Amino acid sequence: MAKVKDRLIFETKKMEAFEQRKSNKEQRLRAKEARANKAIEKARAKKDHMKAVDDWAKDAAANRIPGAIRDDDDYQLSRVSGGGGPNKKRERADAKYGHGGKRGRFKQNDAKTLNDMSGFNPRGNFGGIGTKSGKHKSGGGAGGAGGGGGGGGGGAGANRKGKRARDAARSRR
Repeated sequence: MAKVKDRLIFETKKMEAFEQRKSNKEQRLRAKEARANKAIEKARAKKDHMKAVDDWAKDAAANRIPGAIRDDDDYQLSRVSGGGGPNKKRERADAKYGHGGKRGRFKQNDAKTLNDMSGFNPRGNFGGIGTKSGKHKSGGGAGGAGGGGGGGGGGAGANRKGKRARDAARSRR
């Protein structure tokens, strides 16, 4: 009797598993169809949207006033230098540097600057060789940064008195 009962339970479980697999397969098919329909609908909506945008652009181009600048859905009639073309700043830059801007030109060496010996000091302070300006701004020389002697370099502060002398002159006034 127990064998028969076990066999019946086994058969019912087997049928339930078969039914479960069958329903799972059907659910997968329905989900696949739903995804496909959703993708088709999305593609159709995208196509309709792009067509509407193209139609709007064509309509806007047909109604546009030539030479007008659009500002917050209001058209202002302001013609810039004859309707188009580069602005004055761009024209000036093109005249100065040529087309393409000044991409790193200030660092290029040429024969004139490489052979420039005007800043050469035979006693030391060799900063003047091959520089663009010929003179460095650093006072340099024997005084160094904290010396304040005002000698050596021949830069912009060569004739300036030291800090102590300037303070003394100020206190005398």
